[in-house]
Amino acid sequence: MRIALLHPTYWPEVRRGSERLAHDLGLTLAARGHEVTVLTAHDGPGAVVEEHGVVVDRARRPSRRLGLHLYEDHLENAPSIVRRLLRGGFELAHALYPADGWAAAIARRLGGPPVVLSIHGILDRPWLVARRRRAEMIRAAAVAAAATTTLSEAAAAPLRRYALADPLVLPGGVLAERFAGPRTSPGEPLLLCPASLGDPRKRGPQLLEAFARVRDQLGDPRLLLAGGRDPFTRYELPPLPPGAEAVDAGPERLAELYRSASVTVLPSLNEAFGLVLVESLAAGTPVVAARSGACPEVVADDVGRLFEPDDVGDLARAITAAIELARQPETAERCRAHATRWDWGTVVERYEAVYTGAVGCCR
Repeated sequence: MRIALLHPTYWPEVRRGSERLAHDLGLTLAARGHEVTVLTAHDGPGAVVEEHGVVVDRARRPSRRLGLHLYEDHLENAPSIVRRLLRGGFELAHALYPADGWAAAIARRLGGPPVVLSIHGILDRPWLVARRRRAEMIRAAAVAAAATTTLSEAAAAPLRRYALADPLVLPGGVLAERFAGPRTSPGEPLLLCPASLGDPRKRGPQLLEAFARVRDQLGDPRLLLAGGRDPFTRYELPPLPPGAEAVDAGPERLAELYRSASVTVLPSLNEAFGLVLVESLAAGTPVVAARSGACPEVVADDVGRLFEPDDVGDLARAITAAIELARQPETAERCRAHATRWDWGTVVERYEAVYTGAVGCCR
């Protein structure tokens, strides 16, 4: 099948969230014999290159016209997406971002390929009304799509609540072999946070305060912040407490950090999936996450601990309990076994089923 994956940003510009999902999904589909093209944009000249069996078509990112900031982010890419879909000869367009889904819906009306729309976030009313006609745009894209998907039941519920769509749940995946390998013991407890703290929802200040409490209690833990900087935000980390440091981590380095950490901590609110949790588990490392969004769908008692959102004391308690869990010799194998349900080798079959259904219903 000739598949176009649509997202306004891509590797190596951004390596988190939907960008990572698009990258790993594309690699997995290509390995299974599909012809995969990623339609994206960047700040340089337009370029089409093949990367690990996936064609990456990067258009020059347009400047935003006056007043366009009042509408959905990356909406300025829509004309380019429409043109490339109409000319590309694709059998299916899978949009991983709302503005791209809206553009794909326009292309579909003009003779373009069937559309699968994925909403990779948990919607709420403040977010829906924060930009003009955002809800109407998502509803229009969902109506035109042959299928609409979300990453979790937690993310599906608001789409139904606001009558935007009745989505299927297609979770993210993990390339488990990337995180396999022997674990290394750091000696003292080592905490890892691989989330980009440029987003206030990631709750960076709360994590640092909780870590300081854990350090007061245990004396010697360290915290590595490996989420990197988001090029689309200007957020700066607050002063780091003793024992905490920010580190650069590409994909290979991140896998090593997961395997050497005692615990991975994700303090975020309203995660639609929590990909870093699954990656950590695939490396054999237990996790700490908020009892919020999709995290309770991922974290079980034998592989991690949950805490009450925005409760710094409970976050510190969960971190301490997870450190004890990490010391149990059977924990690493339990984590890896738990993560297998999200291995791309298995999850991709669910994507292929949705694609086949979307193409079949539109013939």
